[in-house]
Amino acid sequence: MVKVHFKADYALAFGETYELKMGREASIREVFERLCKVFGKKFRLGVYDPEKRQLMGVIVKVGLNSKRAVEDLDMTVSDEDDIVIYPLDLGG
Repeated sequence: MVKVHFKADYALAFGETYELKMGREASIREVFERLCKVFGKKFRLGVYDPEKRQLMGVIVKVGLNSKRAVEDLDMTVSDEDDIVIYPLDLGG
């Protein structure tokens, strides 16, 4: 199960943690596209635009204590990974 952790205002909008069962390795992009279906328009407007296939002013890290932001949304994550989403203005 991939765990997605939302920080700051995103935690207020989507909850602090959401667990997403992927059943296999998946790209971060696939995870975000699934989250678009779960959270709808609010997620598409504030986090990830599936039509443009790009992030909307957020920093994404894999791992709760990671210091590196993800630059490649095609990076694969497994069922045990944590994805952390920060507002860009927090600096991650």
